[in-house]
Amino acid sequence: MQTRSTVMASNAVVTSSHQLASFHGADVIRNGGNVFDALITTSSVLTVVQNNLCGIGGDLFALLRGKDGVIREINGSGRASRNATIDFYRRSGMDEIPDRGPLAGITVPGIVDAWGEINSKYGSMEISDLLKPAIEIAEYGYPLTRKYVQSIKGTARFLSDQKGWSSLFMPNGRIPGEGEVFKQRHLAESLKMIAEEGHETFYRGRLMEKIVKGTKENGGIFDEEDFRKHYSTWDTPLMTSYHGVDVYETYPNTQGAAIILWLNLLELYGGDIMNQPESKTLPILLKTGLRAYMARSLYITDPAFHDLPRGFESKDFAEMIMNEPVEEWKAPPGIKDKGDTTYFCLTDREGNSASVIQSNYMGFGSGLSPTKTGFIIHNRGSYFSLDPDHHNSLQPGKRTFHTLCAAMGIKDGEMSFIAGTMGGDIQPQVNVQLINRIVDRGMDVQDALDHPRWAFFGTIYEKPSVLSVEESLAGSIKGVDTQGLKLEKIPDMSSSTGHAQAIVFGKKGGLYAGSDPRGDGIASGF
Repeated sequence: MQTRSTVMASNAVVTSSHQLASFHGADVIRNGGNVFDALITTSSVLTVVQNNLCGIGGDLFALLRGKDGVIREINGSGRASRNATIDFYRRSGMDEIPDRGPLAGITVPGIVDAWGEINSKYGSMEISDLLKPAIEIAEYGYPLTRKYVQSIKGTARFLSDQKGWSSLFMPNGRIPGEGEVFKQRHLAESLKMIAEEGHETFYRGRLMEKIVKGTKENGGIFDEEDFRKHYSTWDTPLMTSYHGVDVYETYPNTQGAAIILWLNLLELYGGDIMNQPESKTLPILLKTGLRAYMARSLYITDPAFHDLPRGFESKDFAEMIMNEPVEEWKAPPGIKDKGDTTYFCLTDREGNSASVIQSNYMGFGSGLSPTKTGFIIHNRGSYFSLDPDHHNSLQPGKRTFHTLCAAMGIKDGEMSFIAGTMGGDIQPQVNVQLINRIVDRGMDVQDALDHPRWAFFGTIYEKPSVLSVEESLAGSIKGVDTQGLKLEKIPDMSSSTGHAQAIVFGKKGGLYAGSDPRGDGIASGF
């Protein structure tokens, strides 16, 4: 049953996981800006209203398609501090990097530099104007949603002893209530500095000095050189043809490569079977998905240190992986799958488009807040391994394996769809389910987002063992082969299966957008 109407537009549409971000992003285009200007406004508003999922202390990846029709990728993820070494943690008596606290916040936040790069290459407006909505919302406040309040409550169990975090999100020692107007004065000041001095201030200017000083005051290990050496990279996305649609995914260090491999594995079965009901398709999706995740656990990390095997995108590589028995997948004990992220996408009638994902990793990241900056440093670096022989081992200057990924589809040279989701390690699973429902089954975009989901959880350090299925889907797949995974029912519309957004391009020029009812999102078009 559809939870809301599909948003239809003829000029432009923005869909994100918060109504304020979607509205302000659409306003930028409505008032003469382009899609990429709107990207920065949408992204920056999300760093205020959903900084539990991603603040300016996090990372960003995006696929961008401009007027030339070329799809480019920006990798706005940060590298490990030069002071973050395996020996440092070993000497501190640790067998793994902690999930929370100052020593979890060890990779430089990349989102602000990505804003600057996107603005320089694609923008038509000054970044100072694009950040105005975010600054005003931070300064004057906005009413908190129920999910945001629940996030504070859940995170307080881990971070209430972190003075910086608790002072920001538990003012006067209490958790704010649903609908309460929430103001963030120090965050507004940090955003104003970026607006007035440019994104460089975050890495080489006054704001950087404030961040490094405030980090050290709270037990962090960043120094000024870590920030001065940071840069985003422009990469060529991964691509494969799936049932007549060219699907583009973000390159490593993201896990977009797992989606490309998975789609290639599905292609080995031919096109007709994948438009059948879940009772027919689920065993195939699980069989191929587990093999894609096996490869994910072996190969994906910072390509500057350990690149993908030659031909990873090819159908021949998929055929080789298909013949590998999952039963022989050797993985050490892992950590519980966690992740808090926010995804959005936007486009206009000319096909200028963006598929964007940004993240703290876990809710509110590390909890490390540089004094009087108003934001939290993410904890993406806690995903590194302290095993020096592991391909995702911690090394100074290295980007860790990233659970983020973003998708675009092109058919016959024209935009077909844009899609993505939050959800940590299960993001490829939600992406593949959406692609299957949109491309193979021809579902309306909102129906595809509403449709019940399944997920098998697990990091790159463990083999999945449980298949979680939303309740209204569980009955229709009773008795199917779950590939050795233990079946577990979860409530419908569970946040654990991601908060996705998507846009589908109509054959007659219409734009169709949807937003996941599992989150707080909304699509805004005109």
